[in-house]
Amino acid sequence: MPLAYFLTSCLLLFQFLIVGQIPSEPNTAGEQLIVFTNAKQPILTQEDLQKLKTLAQELELDFKNVDIKEGAPAAVLYTPSIVFQNHVDRSFFYGRYKNTARLKNFVRTARMMHQQDTDNIKHDVFVLEQGRAKVTVPLKLTELQGTLPKDFDSADFKKNTKKFIAAGMQGFKLLEQFNQGRTTRSFYFDLHPYCSADGKLYLTAEIYSQYNCINPILSQVDQPWLQGTWAAREKLFKEAGQLIEKAIHEQMENLERGDAMVGIPKAIAVESWENLGLALPRQESAKAQLSVQTVDLPRRWTVEAPQDRSTPILIFSFLPPLDNYAGEAKALTGNLTLSEKQSLVGGQGIFQVAIQDITMGDAGLDDAVQNKMLQMANFPAAKLTFEEVLGENVPLQLAKVENVQIKAQFEMLGIQTPLTVTAKITPTRNAKEELRLQVNASFQLPLAEKFNVDGPDGPADASNNLQFYLKFYLKPIKNEKTN
Repeated sequence: MPLAYFLTSCLLLFQFLIVGQIPSEPNTAGEQLIVFTNAKQPILTQEDLQKLKTLAQELELDFKNVDIKEGAPAAVLYTPSIVFQNHVDRSFFYGRYKNTARLKNFVRTARMMHQQDTDNIKHDVFVLEQGRAKVTVPLKLTELQGTLPKDFDSADFKKNTKKFIAAGMQGFKLLEQFNQGRTTRSFYFDLHPYCSADGKLYLTAEIYSQYNCINPILSQVDQPWLQGTWAAREKLFKEAGQLIEKAIHEQMENLERGDAMVGIPKAIAVESWENLGLALPRQESAKAQLSVQTVDLPRRWTVEAPQDRSTPILIFSFLPPLDNYAGEAKALTGNLTLSEKQSLVGGQGIFQVAIQDITMGDAGLDDAVQNKMLQMANFPAAKLTFEEVLGENVPLQLAKVENVQIKAQFEMLGIQTPLTVTAKITPTRNAKEELRLQVNASFQLPLAEKFNVDGPDGPADASNNLQFYLKFYLKPIKNEKTN
């Protein structure tokens, strides 16, 4: 499957397997949406800011517009930068500032699990330094097509071509190795060379925003973008370097799509979040806990529709440092049957997600993934079926957490694969004193191994694996006895 399709869209697969962390209890009190701006070099319009403020109000967030003239935290490298924070941690928005639907999805995802830091080493990448900010241009140079010149060597061609391109640039430098941080900005450049039998060399090209790898922001593939001769290829690729740099700067200044940015000048003071009045909000006082007690529980349970609309029931992402690629499932269905002794061990369960209910907050990406990638017309749902539950074989008790491992079969795209699920299940009561089972679970799926799908550009362990976090409630099936 082409990488260009996958960089953002394949996040939307729905799978299950262990990752070892359980999402925390959401607590929306004091949550903040912070927008860092630069009044001397404004990018956001008043209309943009109002839309962000309106979204914050919808999500019950405190909205803060912070001008960097008084300083900015070390982690904030450019404007505009958008940050969500709550009592647990803070996360940086990865997406176009004009795409408020994607921003909403980001906040909902971060409420369940914040971003995690880890290295993301890139090799042979073009890097521009603009104040505090770094902008990278990963170059995808495809194999030379057409008539190959005598004694042509593909490895030497690619190595020399990158050097020629770098020689044509002024601000960008070709680095053998670069540790790309979470707030590094990137534009992906695809260059396609073709050599004719008479020695003419033709180049076609595409540029993609890091935020959307399906629709290019520049595309010239039907007609040559540049042309020259094989003998004078060094000159041609130097010219390509000049034009690539010019095109990237134009995109960095383009206010229409939401890719525009300005690096924070190094003269701006580095201030702590606390000194700027942006300390993490305090956690709201915990509610009174139920005491552990034995109750007569029903055996058969079904997924309850979400009662708390502020957080999703299922989120998914690639592993860090690629966990910026994240989304959610809007609905989950399924049933759980306890054993005769009201234990999870010996119980049975079937759960599924409709492909139409997966989203990452972008209608265009959702359509591409649901219909082209996951073939929704042929495979409308992904399903998980329990095979064995491993844990303590005891009756469930009210307010007592049971930790279990679930051996299961997962099915998607007509392919079945065995998975292991880690879960915490707790009997509780809702505000109406009705019995519920609270489920917290986390999973991971090796994409390349099971589905032969390549992940986004990044470390192999991160790009080949998806992680999932779930939190939902089960309610007794009607006519089941409750206490």
